[in-house]
Amino acid sequence: MKWQFAAFLGVYAGTFAYVYMRYADRLAFHKYLSNHVLLFAPLNFMFTFFARGKPAATFRSDSVPGLDQLRAAYPIIREEARALRDAGVFQRAPAKDEPGYNTFERGGWRLYRLKWYSKECDETAKQACPRTCALVDSIPSVRSALFTVLPPGARLGRHHDPVASSLRYHLGLLTPNSDRCALTLDGKAYPWRDGEDLLFDPTYLHSAVNETDTVRIVLFCDVEKPQLWGPVKWLADAVDFGIVSKFTGADAKGKLSWVSAAYKPIYMVRTFVKQRIKRRSRLAYNIVKFAAIALVLALLYFVF
Repeated sequence: MKWQFAAFLGVYAGTFAYVYMRYADRLAFHKYLSNHVLLFAPLNFMFTFFARGKPAATFRSDSVPGLDQLRAAYPIIREEARALRDAGVFQRAPAKDEPGYNTFERGGWRLYRLKWYSKECDETAKQACPRTCALVDSIPSVRSALFTVLPPGARLGRHHDPVASSLRYHLGLLTPNSDRCALTLDGKAYPWRDGEDLLFDPTYLHSAVNETDTVRIVLFCDVEKPQLWGPVKWLADAVDFGIVSKFTGADAKGKLSWVSAAYKPIYMVRTFVKQRIKRRSRLAYNIVKFAAIALVLALLYFVF
């Protein structure tokens, strides 16, 4: 059984090396030892290696069907986003049950969900943004759609999204139109501009900052990745609609998805460790973190 465990580690090491070498901008290497880039390396290897064209951080927006319709409807989408802003919809406390987003919200970033890996927009979103929802729902390649806000002084730290099964689309709606408000992706800055769009792979290292005194609002969509080959495309769809679709907070009835329900105690433990241990002793924090990783590896060894 030892050779099977060795093969398992070899697959992870090889696929991680491939994924890691794609990046021009990277975190410190030791951070990847406890990062989801390592955890999802075999999946992201398939979603990048078995794709048409050369792996890249950005893509032409016309490579995904329907995105030209969103760009053309910019004035309509912009006005409905403005109405939400003026109504104070984005002025709320940070979320605590949004896997992957709760950390961003502590930095000031906010979202308003139109749809999340569903066939149609949420009913509340349809009432608030009927024209935007009608347009989004008419484009099959759009899997999720949000309005996201980055207020003055807010910033998102450098991070990788977990899986490369889809692409990310940004359409500037209400922006400072300044180089001081930008997304930095794989080491290159992409300032948001009203009416301009960007299609990119969010598994590349990226961050965001708004160093102006003007709020930034964009339409934020996850869209299908047409570059994927047949069988891998089916796997990407299964990951998106079976797992990524569950990375959301409570629904309109207050019910959490199984991912969010499982994440809640993990978030509590993670918060406790960071606030109570990391602040007092980075050494103790690293001991706890890498002991947890070692425990997982030991369990996998016994499984094999």
